[in-house]
Amino acid sequence: MSGLKTVVDTVNNLHKQLVKKQDKITQSMNLHKRLISSLWGLPTEVLSQIFVYCLPEDSHLSLAQNQAPVLLTRICRKWRNVAVDMPILW
Repeated sequence: MSGLKTVVDTVNNLHKQLVKKQDKITQSMNLHKRLISSLWGLPTEVLSQIFVYCLPEDSHLSLAQNQAPVLLTRICRKWRNVAVDMPILW
């Protein structure tokens, strides 16, 4: 019987740890959702100015998938629309 009690106590302890981890993950997800919501709420004018600052400093623009301006078009639909509508990026 004491062996069974030890197993039950171990399972209960693991369950408590998992619940704590789940709560931390949920809190983190909620914080990230608020951050993303803030970014989506930026006016197009502000977003376009930020995009200009994302461009490489040299005069040769690269169309590499992992660099601005192409990278900016891969974030979300709004960013793609803003970036594509900005001739200065291309």
